[in-house]
Amino acid sequence: MQIINNTDLPQGSQEWLDVRSKHGMASEAASALGVSKWDPKTPYALWKVKTGETVIETNFAMDHGNRWEDPARKSFEKEMDAKWEPVVVLNDIEGVPIGASLDGFNKDDHTILEIKCPLNGATSELWEIVFNDDQLPEQYWLQCQQQLLVTGSQTLYFWVFDTSSEQGLLRVVTPCKSTQERIIQGWQDYFKGDPEPAEVDVVNSTDADWLSKAKEWRAIQDELQVLKEMDSAMRKELIELSKGQSYIGGGVQLKHTTSKGRINYSKITELGDVDLELYRSPDVVKHYLKAI
Repeated sequence: MQIINNTDLPQGSQEWLDVRSKHGMASEAASALGVSKWDPKTPYALWKVKTGETVIETNFAMDHGNRWEDPARKSFEKEMDAKWEPVVVLNDIEGVPIGASLDGFNKDDHTILEIKCPLNGATSELWEIVFNDDQLPEQYWLQCQQQLLVTGSQTLYFWVFDTSSEQGLLRVVTPCKSTQERIIQGWQDYFKGDPEPAEVDVVNSTDADWLSKAKEWRAIQDELQVLKEMDSAMRKELIELSKGQSYIGGGVQLKHTTSKGRINYSKITELGDVDLELYRSPDVVKHYLKAI
């Protein structure tokens, strides 16, 4: 096992990128298993990221978490009266090069600190999950289990921090052998090389028929865009000319009606404990085309 201090491997540096490209990291475990909630969501998508073909842009939630990581760590250290240093840990488990960027590692007792700073803090779903002692979201569960696997640690402190009150909730996570075996198998399959794309993965096509039809479709879209702009302008003029009166003439009919607004079910407090998924209709397969 190799432990590297963050000062020796600055996040975002070329050395840091090289390490991540060659190791399956804990935050990527869900992607390697094809169960990630966020991009990259599949082994194929992860492969494109690690080879540099795709770049994952940071978002506001990620920036928020990074900005509050140090205050959250200090809050936890004050609570526990001990120190946890951010480090990168690399290891070879059953022939698989895996690693983890730890928010904190206590070398004295070999414990791990994993910090989460949800945008909505104490009103977030994650806060509620930890407060109610429910099962962690799979993305985070896999991340924690790989951190324990890589380090050989027996204890991980999962610290959910509310940035408004600067208070935290603690969940203690211990190793789960079946999950760790699943992680190892997932990385073994991944490192066989060039994963097969899943149905949701976007693959560059070299098919001549596809490229020909795609070119035709793009040309049509360009024409439609011009027509849509003309249609929008003409509709506006006709509505203004009608002065609120429903009209018919010249092969065109205009009717003025008022429809009721949609119901915002999220604001109905009586439905708070109702599982609306039980009333959802069957899935519908949709296809989206866009010019790029």
